Amino acid sequence: MSHISRKAQELVEAALGPLIKSGAPIERLALIVSRESEIVQYQSMNTRFGTLRIEPGFNVRKGLAYIIEDDWRNKRCFAWVYGYKQQSR
Repeated sequence: MSHISRKAQELVEAALGPLIKSGAPIERLALIVSRESEIVQYQSMNTRFGTLRIEPGFNVRKGLAYIIEDDWRNKRCFAWVYGYKQQSR
């Protein structure tokens, strides 16, 4: 079984940091990834901010990801995860 790469971890934490600092609890955040992505096999990942859920997105292209808050308040937290280039095999 593979593991989450250090680069992917860094990119997720870079996107996650501002959301946490704005007051969003990590328990209400989820990393949404492509259903074709390798990372989708994990249900969660450990970050320096705590455990982040990983969920498949229906309309998310492979190589893209975002973090979104479960809460449906007027100001729902959202961040794209930038910088990852999908390598072809």
